[in-house]
Amino acid sequence: MTTSLWKISTLGADVMTRTFGLTTLLLGLFGLSPAALSHPGPLDENGGHYNGASYHCHLSVCEEPDTFTRGNRDSFFFDPQSRDKFFNAADWPYDEDFDGDCQNTRNEILVVTSRASVSYTNPRNCEARIGEWFDEYTGKTFTVAAQLELDHIIPLRYAHNLGGDAWPQGKKVAFANDPLNLILTERSEARRKNERGPSRYLPREEYRCDYVRQWLAIAEKYELRLATTDSNRITVILRDCGEE
Repeated sequence: MTTSLWKISTLGADVMTRTFGLTTLLLGLFGLSPAALSHPGPLDENGGHYNGASYHCHLSVCEEPDTFTRGNRDSFFFDPQSRDKFFNAADWPYDEDFDGDCQNTRNEILVVTSRASVSYTNPRNCEARIGEWFDEYTGKTFTVAAQLELDHIIPLRYAHNLGGDAWPQGKKVAFANDPLNLILTERSEARRKNERGPSRYLPREEYRCDYVRQWLAIAEKYELRLATTDSNRITVILRDCGEE
């Protein structure tokens, strides 16, 4: 495992083990109020939004999701894309300053993963400007923070479509801000990956074994079912990595 990946994995494990639950994590560690975990937010593509343990429609063509009515895991024949229109980025925020130090999650990760001292855009040290970051996806090194995107290894929309839509709000926020699921990469590479799983996107060959291990670790941590095509691809890659 690479040094930067180890840092992120260790930080993620430390954060989670210091709490007794995801809601406690967010209320205690990030100082969130209960209201912050149940805000209605803007409308999704369907014309509605989640609000706690309910879904509210605001347009006449709006459909009700199956989020609160299903009792079992999705069947083998279920199409996850049918949930796509109910995805709302406002339910999975990660660009906020949860701990009140003026740094949002992106800048927290920039600071902790930089190989060199970080300089900032203002005296309060809110936004990182210069440092040294190694991009595991591409193998490139960057010194300008603006050239990097904060990527979710398992994308938020992917998690939503594969059952994360039914998670309580606290778990969604924890998933979106978990250092175990966050990595910095070149902006163009983040766009190339987009919402794709391992069956449709893989980073450079030298990082692929660690990459798919991360997918499995995150999925296990959040009890997230992966798409069959992605699970199969991960199995093949790990076999090539010498793991059965």
